[in-house]
Amino acid sequence: MFNSQDPSRINYGTSASHATVQAELSGKTAFSDNSVLVQLRIDDVDSHFVHNCAKTLKESLKEDIRALRKIVKRAERKHPKYLEHEVLDDLDYPNPREVLPKDRRSYRQEQVQRHLSLVLKHIQCAPEPDEAKAGDYNRCFSHRVLATDCGTPEKDYTLGFPNFYPDFILTRMTQLGNPLADARTRGWHDRDGFVVIRPSSRQHPYPAPEDGLARPILTHAANCARLHLSARPFLLFSVCLLVFGGDFCVCIFDRAGARVSPKLNMWRDLDTFIRVVRSMTRRLTDVELGRDPSVSPAPLDLQTSLNYPAWIIDPVGSDPRRWCTVGAPIWSSLSLFGRGTFVWYVRELSPTGELSGPVMILKSAWRSSQRDPESSIYQAVRGDHPGLAKYVVGADVVPFPGSLEKVTTHYLRQRPLKSDDKTEILHRIVIGTTGRPIWMYDTEEQLIDGLISALEAHKFLWDQKILHRDISAGNVLLSDYPEDVGAAGFLTDLDLASIEADAEIKSTETGTLQFMSRRLLHSLSIKDASLVPTAADDVESFFWVLVYAVFRKLLAAPTANDEEKTEVLTHFKSTFCRTSVSDITTNRGTLLVLRWLRFIPEI
Repeated sequence: MFNSQDPSRINYGTSASHATVQAELSGKTAFSDNSVLVQLRIDDVDSHFVHNCAKTLKESLKEDIRALRKIVKRAERKHPKYLEHEVLDDLDYPNPREVLPKDRRSYRQEQVQRHLSLVLKHIQCAPEPDEAKAGDYNRCFSHRVLATDCGTPEKDYTLGFPNFYPDFILTRMTQLGNPLADARTRGWHDRDGFVVIRPSSRQHPYPAPEDGLARPILTHAANCARLHLSARPFLLFSVCLLVFGGDFCVCIFDRAGARVSPKLNMWRDLDTFIRVVRSMTRRLTDVELGRDPSVSPAPLDLQTSLNYPAWIIDPVGSDPRRWCTVGAPIWSSLSLFGRGTFVWYVRELSPTGELSGPVMILKSAWRSSQRDPESSIYQAVRGDHPGLAKYVVGADVVPFPGSLEKVTTHYLRQRPLKSDDKTEILHRIVIGTTGRPIWMYDTEEQLIDGLISALEAHKFLWDQKILHRDISAGNVLLSDYPEDVGAAGFLTDLDLASIEADAEIKSTETGTLQFMSRRLLHSLSIKDASLVPTAADDVESFFWVLVYAVFRKLLAAPTANDEEKTEVLTHFKSTFCRTSVSDITTNRGTLLVLRWLRFIPEI
């Protein structure tokens, strides 16, 4: 449930990431989807404005347009693979606070960015005859070199946040009208969208018929969308403009997949390009750019942190209480698709607009319409156990109080949902037990007691034929108030739990890979979907939680010397920072991780 346990954050290599995202996009991407531009409401942009903007653009930026088209023409002569090596890969940034030296960047890419930035600026700043029709929002596309992520709040709660950078970010203009000065300290949590560019039209995102694999520009955009969805509070989908040579398209990434609009040409379809840019910068609301409609910014007097804004959450289900976040998220998923879990500390918001009651935990996550909601599993538990998180309330999210429609991926895509359609549904629960990560133990006794408490809660569930199926270091926590709750630790997150009636649910739907039992990993590696998880698999996962917790403690130990810490980190990465089933299975087979035993005296 806590984000820092997510091992994939720590060692997110370029090639592994490209291959992983390429596999994720396979079968989940709709190309040449006309609904993308419809969703952006581009037809709402005033036609008279579009005509005048196109005219002045061609006149005032005549030389820049000519230079841009010349760069593109030369790039077309190069093979796309050559150009991809030539373009700066942002994952090669040694430090997000530093700008790479000139010889590490593609001069061609820089020139495209420079000329394109003037085109974007002209469109977003062009006046309308009737300013009342211009839109209520004042956003701009800023060059990403002036928008590095140094010192951003997500660094405080996200371990090893991988460094992917778009070419431009979509952000709010400052009151002074100068977005660049403010953009230097903005992170993904402040971004409304982004742009990824390539110098040649041959570097388009559409897959080749022979392999059907996602192209580099799309995997680059998907990785940026992954971070955007992870860091931007309550973001349900991410909008991206792709420019490749003289062509462009728009992508929208949500938890069910990606949609890519038809390919258009910037100059032949200049009117449409103007409509897209103008709609994103001036017309679309925050909700139309992806923010959860059931959430709104809190007023300034409710801000509990100087470094992170507070958010007000509508009532959950039939419970009338509203909630307000306290501080930054304590966990956010880095998955591109799937559950996309966000976890916050919250307090109840009284009818008079004041914070009241104890701090609780609110979790938002997507679930398949073919699975029971997590709240129903909590409600199915008979009795209480001190080692099990205390359920308060939970329900599927609706866009506004009283709505009969749920927030689903069909809803976000503005598509009707038939009774037999499969969709992803946004679900939200509040739990009353608070704690800290299992690796933040003070003594070995506290660690073992916390694990035993969670194990006893696991048995309590299993005695009722409820199998957790997702034991990980994020779902086993140490209690903040062990004397009050009667347990040193507790088990949480029943999102993937199954009740006896669900016994046929296959192992491919279970757990976090890095903590999965060897038996289940083997079944995944040979694509054996017939294997059903058992309580024994969960118990083995508790062992890997123990190993993980000790490793994290060793890495934080001030007494360890650099050589020992480096060796521990190497073993840690080899065990908990792998993202493929084959790599994790191989490591488990050799049990190399158990070499950490000789470092225990250094804790």
